[in-house]
Amino acid sequence: MFVKSLMAVFMLVSVLAVASEPAQLKYSTEFIFKQVLIRKNKNFDAQIPMPQFFYASSTPLVQFQDAIEKQWGFRPDVFTNAFANDRNEIYILDEAEYYKKNQRCMDDSVAHELTHFVQSRYQNFDLNDESLEMDAVDVQTWFRENFCKPEFVPQIRSFGFEAAVIQMIYLS
Repeated sequence: MFVKSLMAVFMLVSVLAVASEPAQLKYSTEFIFKQVLIRKNKNFDAQIPMPQFFYASSTPLVQFQDAIEKQWGFRPDVFTNAFANDRNEIYILDEAEYYKKNQRCMDDSVAHELTHFVQSRYQNFDLNDESLEMDAVDVQTWFRENFCKPEFVPQIRSFGFEAAVIQMIYLS
């Protein structure tokens, strides 16, 4: 009985650990930035410092709150995606379940926030202009549709040897 209870607890903890795993980027932030620049018809400028990235799973909420409070005019209760303009920092929610549930990849959130960086640093736009949010959403959607598609895996209806070999080829 004790062993069964211990096994049940172990399985529950294992499931919770997997569920709380942070999402991972499919692409490097450099690649995503390059795509944003291409979409915005801008050239890379080495004189403009790149923003520093912080992810929810490894960043204290208070740091995010301190970084964004002045810009937003309030202290957020939760961590979300944001570009902290004054600090040149990007904050990204990296909860894998969020992206899975919404059929997204974290990379498109990075593209969105990098768009705000480009608007501010490359185009010298005032981020208080609400129309810039729609521009960032457009770039984010474009990035998602072009780079965040799920990998093609054929549906295999047979459980025979041939199907197992085909599946191993596609999944490896």
